[in-house]
Amino acid sequence: MDVANASLLDEATGAAEAVQMSYNIHNGKRLKYFASKTIFPQTLGVMATKCHAIGIDLVIGDIRDFDWSKASEFSGLMVQNPDNFGSFADHTELGVKVKE
Repeated sequence: MDVANASLLDEATGAAEAVQMSYNIHNGKRLKYFASKTIFPQTLGVMATKCHAIGIDLVIGDIRDFDWSKASEFSGLMVQNPDNFGSFADHTELGVKVKE
């Protein structure tokens, strides 16, 4: 049977791989990862499993409350658009802050 447009890499797995990649980029020295509380629950679940496996803390919260003075403690952060509630957010300002 021919298989077209098939992939074993779903959204949750892709998110977990992003956690692993950002952890590796910082050579395992940043032991926290921030995830928006509005990411799909199944995605957060897979991310939590990955974080547990590599020994880092997954901090889940409101991106508007992220403490930028402690950003250097985090290997990365993730938001989702549209989020779990179907809402779209303008993350332009977030993109600028992340690049600083």
